[in-house]
Formats: sequence, C-alpha cells, structure tokens
Amino acid sequence: MKLTLNYSLTCYNGYKLLRGRSIGEETEDCSGSSAYCYNFTAEAGAFLNVMKAGCSTFRCLLARNKCINTEFQNVPVKFCCCNEDRCNGDE
Repeated sequence: MKLTLNYSLTCYNGYKLLRGRSIGEETEDCSGSSAYCYNFTAEAGAFLNVMKAGCSTFRCLLARNKCINTEFQNVPVKFCCCNEDRCNGDE
C-alpha cells in the first residue's frame, strides 16, 4: 500500500488600489511544496494604497515568513511572505 500526501497552500489572490478597500475573498491553491503566499503594499498618498497578493516561489526567496520594508521613489513599500493558509490578507 502506497500513501501519497498532497500539500496545497491556499493564498488570497487579488489587488486593490484605493485605501479602505479589501483585496477581496478570492483565493488560489499554490502548486509546489516550496510555494509561499505574498502580499505587496505601497502607500502612495492619502487615498491611494496599492496592494497585490497571491502565490509565489521565486518572489519569496529573500522574505520567507517575514516582511521587508523599503522605499521606492519616496514611496513606502512593504513585501511579506508566509506559508500558512490565507496568511496574506490585508490586515
């Protein structure tokens, strides 16, 4: 008897542009055991808050289960990766 285990990570998947909005409730099942959920946020003014979320293996090579904060053209940027189901919401 052969037992096969399939591990699938579920991440939120979507984007938003306006502050006060949510990335939504859509999810995707990530493929591969080395996949991570990611969340990218750029605070660009009083009303503009750009956020993108989804699954990735390569984007998260330097940010496994942590966040990286930096600035790009004077805009604060935050990039987070995590490996638990639905851990990349816009909380």
